[in-house]
Amino acid sequence: MSNEKNRKDMKTKIILAGILLLLCGSSFAQRIVEYGDLRTLTDAEHGTVVHYLKDGKRPLSGEYRILRGQDEESVHFSKGVKQGDYRRYRDGVLREKGAYADGKRHGLFVTYYQDGKTPQREAPMQHGKIEGTVRTWFADGKPDMIQEYREGKKNGKEQRFDPKTGRLIYEADYTDDKKEGKQWELNEDTSRGWLSETVSHYKNGELDGPYEYTAHKHGKLYLHESGAYKAGYKHGVWKKTDDDGIVTQGEYTDGRETGHWVRYDSTNGEILNEWDK
Repeated sequence: MSNEKNRKDMKTKIILAGILLLLCGSSFAQRIVEYGDLRTLTDAEHGTVVHYLKDGKRPLSGEYRILRGQDEESVHFSKGVKQGDYRRYRDGVLREKGAYADGKRHGLFVTYYQDGKTPQREAPMQHGKIEGTVRTWFADGKPDMIQEYREGKKNGKEQRFDPKTGRLIYEADYTDDKKEGKQWELNEDTSRGWLSETVSHYKNGELDGPYEYTAHKHGKLYLHESGAYKAGYKHGVWKKTDDDGIVTQGEYTDGRETGHWVRYDSTNGEILNEWDK
């Protein structure tokens, strides 16, 4: 009699434990929802986005898997606001990871190529804005671009690299998303024997200051042009030399050709023609 009672008690405990396990599992399991089945409201006071189900009155809470086209997002909500670790997958492969704090991206966000392992881009976030150095890579792991940010805007240096050689081919400076100071760019096409270099200057996002362009083809000068810009327009004396050594020289005023122009042979100084604008 005692053994039978013990067996019944044990059976009851197992059933209760199973029910408890199911309840715990359901409370911690990720819930799956289509992105189109969500609605959002913006909390103007705190500047956060609060998420609800379309037909729901309570904000989302807990772990969710959000299906969005080919992508699947794994995210935690607290009172409808994204909090904690964030992952985005495509076809089951990790494509992006980071974290949210009070509904805003915070910390390092990394996106990956299709293998889910090779980084494509990393961006340090601070309360929803990029803060620090953004880096991108080509699929083979070679560096692509480096860009400095402050408070979500380009501030500081931008550098780009050649996908084959890895050498620096572009450099510029920014202040609050606008180019400022010297910009340097190198273009090379080995199949055509082409190499060009451009040095320009910017002020408040506009070309302003000295400008020089030099191009070579198979090691021989193909074109050289120099002058200056003012507030985005060619201004002052400009000089252009072609691959035959013929020079065209004249003056610009606010982007318009003005004054006396001359075209001559640089090898012997012979004037070929001249005119006034």
